[in-house]
Amino acid sequence: MTDRDDALLEITKLARNHGLTLEDIRQALTMPDKQKQSSGIVARLFSYIGGIFIFAGIGVFISMYWRDFNSEARILVTLGVGFAAYILALVCLGDKNYQRAATPLFLISAILQPLGILVMLNEYAMGGDRRYGILFMTAYMLLQHGLTFWARQRSLLAFGAIFFGAAFFVTLFDIWDFKPNLISTVIGASLLCLAYALNQSRHAAIAGFWYFVGSAMFLWALFDLVKDTSQEIVYLGIAALMIFLSTWVRSRAMLFVSTLAMLGYIGYFTAEHFANTVGWPISLVIIGIALFCLGSLAVRLNNKYIKQAL
Repeated sequence: MTDRDDALLEITKLARNHGLTLEDIRQALTMPDKQKQSSGIVARLFSYIGGIFIFAGIGVFISMYWRDFNSEARILVTLGVGFAAYILALVCLGDKNYQRAATPLFLISAILQPLGILVMLNEYAMGGDRRYGILFMTAYMLLQHGLTFWARQRSLLAFGAIFFGAAFFVTLFDIWDFKPNLISTVIGASLLCLAYALNQSRHAAIAGFWYFVGSAMFLWALFDLVKDTSQEIVYLGIAALMIFLSTWVRSRAMLFVSTLAMLGYIGYFTAEHFANTVGWPISLVIIGIALFCLGSLAVRLNNKYIKQAL
């Protein structure tokens, strides 16, 4: 299959994921590039700058008068403002002229609402395990972002739902006294599965971040699980498998993390078994050759299986 065939397959995939028609593609091709770039950059720039100023103003106001507020006022300026920003974001989504303003409003809401819930629990809770408060907060935010994403199909909401969902299950497993390494392994593998699903949808823009986080959590926790056991060498095979999977799912983030994991394990294994011995200089040479070979392999895999498909 030629590069042209790969490009056509990728265009077809993107058109189906985003519900684009032939007329939409034709209009995009006939519109001057400078016009598209300038309008998109200016609109995005003003929306993000506006969001930064709004959040900065709210933050400065809260910090200036926080000690003077009573419990109700503290909840109002955090949870109340955050929920108001969430409602305004939904309103903006209903008007094409203000849709870009929804993104910074959702971000403000995603920061202030969790903070407000924790403030409310701190003000009125009667003691107990703080983890249950975090569990309540993450459950509320997961429900809010998940339902809103189901209705509006915004990538930012999908990102928030995954973030708060992961935080919810990490807290829940911690309450159930699961081992930290087991929690990271399960959550990391789950994030990799979610990233693959995102990469096959219209929300592929956020898949790379979750590929990175999921693979890092999975490989780090897995190393701690097998370290100093008879199954330790299996980690090298799993890291190699992850490199192969990165070419299959076409993820640079997974390729980067998996390559670092393999190099790190080679260095650890060499230091554990060959340090302070006559063979140590030879081991250093072997590590150098391994670094060179794995680095070259990673570049080749990126150019052949990932870069051409993007």
